[in-house]
Amino acid sequence: MAFLDHIRFCNAYDLKDFVPFRVGQARVGLMRRGLSLELRRFGGLFHVFEDLVHLDPRLTTYADRTKAVDEALSALSEDGLLPRLRGEKYPVMERLSDDPVFEIDRAAATAFGIINRGFHLNGVVGEGDAARMWVARRAWDKSTYPGSLDNIVAGGHPVGYGPQENLIKECAEEAGIAEPLARQAVATGMVSYTMEVDDGGPSSTGGEMGGGLRRHAFWVYDLVLPEDFTPRPVDGEVAEFMLMPWREVASIVERGVVQGPAGFKYNCNLVVIDWLLRTGRIDPDHPDYLELCTGLHAVFP
Repeated sequence: MAFLDHIRFCNAYDLKDFVPFRVGQARVGLMRRGLSLELRRFGGLFHVFEDLVHLDPRLTTYADRTKAVDEALSALSEDGLLPRLRGEKYPVMERLSDDPVFEIDRAAATAFGIINRGFHLNGVVGEGDAARMWVARRAWDKSTYPGSLDNIVAGGHPVGYGPQENLIKECAEEAGIAEPLARQAVATGMVSYTMEVDDGGPSSTGGEMGGGLRRHAFWVYDLVLPEDFTPRPVDGEVAEFMLMPWREVASIVERGVVQGPAGFKYNCNLVVIDWLLRTGRIDPDHPDYLELCTGLHAVFP
């Protein structure tokens, strides 16, 4: 597996068994036809057709839509058709630039195929060929991708937080990075991908949000850390932090382990590739340079 294989892995999907999910004129998601048929049990809440699911147009406010859908999700989760609800809400919108039309529990984001957002942070020490990168190992008892390598800090983007506010919160909770230092992180762009996820849970791609279509966009930040700073696990999400030479990090990604103790969680590979491109460590002489650059910014179906 080469760098490009990670991008292909994260952008593998087939929409033939998916139907659009609409709120008014906005197509806010894509769900498997099997799930759409299950929604008929909720009477008029979802208008279910062969090739379309439409939220009841009589729900005209953000709050009413959120409440009604949340009740349906609780029932689906209790019946094992969705993962356990997390109580963390994501905004639902057609495009990242749109105002959200309601909120949905994070556990249902993939099943309903909504666009979900987050961020990943690179923690870098030193410059040039001597640069090193702090790498996290996910907790061994974590329900998703236990023991896999990860970026120093990463997280979803729930309702109620601005991008920098969320970054500062997660830096403190995951790695003990104080706010003054976290504020020095520099936003470098976004990475996006669309991945079809099996219903098989952890045996497939970790069961992070259940089966369906994972349409994910995340901000990428770089933070230059002092030589005398050592991140520390705070909230139990991380087992340990390791400071690795950048060439070792690149080698782990390039040799192609998708996840598990010897490799990074699948989407963290994209973050490393993005950093290697931006810093010239993967240069235009690389045979896959163009595909790598464009593949990190996939257009959502």
